Amino acid sequence: MNPEHDSTCKPGKTLLAEFGSLWAEVEALWERHQEEPAFHGYVSADYQAVYDSLAQLKGRALTVLEWGSGLGVVTIMASRMGFEAYGIEAEASLVEFSEELALGYGPKAKFAQGSFIPDQFQWNPTDGDNMIRTVVDAASAYNDLEMEIRDFDLIYSYPWPNERVLYHHILREFACPEALFLCFDLRAGIQLVQVKDLRV
Repeated sequence: MNPEHDSTCKPGKTLLAEFGSLWAEVEALWERHQEEPAFHGYVSADYQAVYDSLAQLKGRALTVLEWGSGLGVVTIMASRMGFEAYGIEAEASLVEFSEELALGYGPKAKFAQGSFIPDQFQWNPTDGDNMIRTVVDAASAYNDLEMEIRDFDLIYSYPWPNERVLYHHILREFACPEALFLCFDLRAGIQLVQVKDLRV
């Protein structure tokens, strides 16, 4: 790792090589810490697929928010690719790891500890808002970022199974209708949709 990295976007092959080092370091972190409670809810995405999607969205989005940022990989990648990138994560130790990783790979990436669910959101399970793994007893992190969901052009997430409707409700209520929702699902792969077109 080189802590002197800035956030300018390098040519694709060079940047991908750098990300390969990031992905390997994150995998090593997982191997060392997977038995710790903070890592019990951590799941890695297909980072190559996310990278490919972000590369195609250059010019369509400026601000990126990662919900449940875990070890911060997507936020860091987005930052290195030239986006203004933010991550929200409920587990304090994962935020600390993310910030350490960002020093070497994407120092302009910003992270906040807390919930990505706005404090004003009213959870209604009768609307299909299944909440199985998402942390809901933490304060919203948007104040720490000094931003709101509607300030972001692109929101990325890897929803827990059966929580997709919940995420859609939050976005439809609080995000800009023209914003993009980039979603990774192990079964469905990468999906991209505008907030105004989300099904709830």
